[in-house]
Amino acid sequence: MKTEFHFIVQAKGGVGKSLHTYLRALSQAGGASLFVDLDSSTKTSSRQLAFLGPDRFEAFSLLDNRERLMRDLFIGYVESLSGSHFEKVFMDFGAPESEQLPALITRDIDLKEWCDELGITAIFHIIIGGGGAYLASIAFLEKMRAALGPKFEIVVWQNLFGFNQFPNLSKELEDNCTTLGLSLKRFGDFEPASLLGGQILDGIRHGYALKDYPPGARLRLRKEIRENFSDA
Repeated sequence: MKTEFHFIVQAKGGVGKSLHTYLRALSQAGGASLFVDLDSSTKTSSRQLAFLGPDRFEAFSLLDNRERLMRDLFIGYVESLSGSHFEKVFMDFGAPESEQLPALITRDIDLKEWCDELGITAIFHIIIGGGGAYLASIAFLEKMRAALGPKFEIVVWQNLFGFNQFPNLSKELEDNCTTLGLSLKRFGDFEPASLLGGQILDGIRHGYALKDYPPGARLRLRKEIRENFSDA
């Protein structure tokens, strides 16, 4: 069985990549999945995924000793994991790391041939933010579509919280994904001002496991996982 590599990406910062990664981690209760924080700038997943422990979580920097982003480090790191016992590897890319992906795909290597050589499957999860982040998020999606072509699975993830006050943008995103034949999924409809939303967001910041939440917040998270991540 091929190892699945799930790349969680978006060159626009603050749109919910680490939130998405956290919810993914809650949905993967078994020990067959590895989570990796590739975000060298904020290291958010390193804090939020502490509950996984060292056997299921790693942090890896794609910066050299001069703080320059090195695409070759990504290639070498994925190759080092390709023969591991993990069935799935989820990688949370920072905005700078995500920005480098189109160049890596179009200039450095034939990505599909490389994946076939390693015996892995690569799936790209592109997070879309609403409001002021929308246009930049969509611009990156277009870059990734152009770079990947039809050879890879792309899943578009709408961070619902950022769209709450922008129903027209939500409809536009849905229509565009339908036209382009892209899979659209949604996540993260947590209202900070509500009791459950506040408890959940506080727990995420502190890196809680599901068992650490109060009952109401735990049930709300289970609903989120069941509805949006059950097939992840």
